[in-house]
Amino acid sequence: MKNSHFNFWYNWLFFISILNLFIGLMIAFFPNSILFDYHTAALEKVFFDGILQEGTSEIRTFFFGIIGGTIAGYFFLQTMIVRFSFLHREKWAWHAIFWAILLWFVTDSTISILHGAYFNVWMINIPSFLLVVTPLVMTFRQFKQSTTKEFESD
Repeated sequence: MKNSHFNFWYNWLFFISILNLFIGLMIAFFPNSILFDYHTAALEKVFFDGILQEGTSEIRTFFFGIIGGTIAGYFFLQTMIVRFSFLHREKWAWHAIFWAILLWFVTDSTISILHGAYFNVWMINIPSFLLVVTPLVMTFRQFKQSTTKEFESD
């Protein structure tokens, strides 16, 4: 029972990590995709009174390239941590993922709120945070009780 519980949450976290890696690539290479229309419209409303001025679209595309690349890079790293160290219940892997996502969430949400971009917190930050933190919360006890030697035979 304990292994099936862990395997479910491991698979969830692995899938979410890969999904977010690809979303990061989509943001970087296809920032004007229909997938991001709602976010773009909210961005335009908050920062540009609903009308993008000349040159704004190009700089937005540039910044989305940087942001998307950062997201893809982070989630590639998280995917590798999940696949190899989290799978073997190494405590450092759990902590690395938890503290990294918490640091991102607090920083990104604070900056978003300070700039009135509440839409970013609701649309991006809270769902992303919950999708990553839920499996961490659900597996916490298995990491607390585990030692690396228990899982060397896997």
